[in-house]
Amino acid sequence: MIVNFGFWNIQTEPEVMFGKKYFICSHKNNPTKLELVFVKGDKLEGKKELVEFIEKEILE
Repeated sequence: MIVNFGFWNIQTEPEVMFGKKYFICSHKNNPTKLELVFVKGDKLEGKKELVEFIEKEILE
C-alpha cells in the first residue's frame, strides 16, 4: 500500500534486499527521484521529515 505525504508517496511495507530493510519513498512530481529510509534495529535513518512521518503514521 502507498501513503501520500506532501510531495512523497511512501510504501507502507518495508522492502528487504541483501539483509537490509528499507522503505521506498518516491517523489510525486519526479518519480525517478527516490529516497530510501533504512531500518537499523529499532531506529530509522534517512531524510528527517520522512523518518518522522513513518515513525508517527506507519509504525504505530
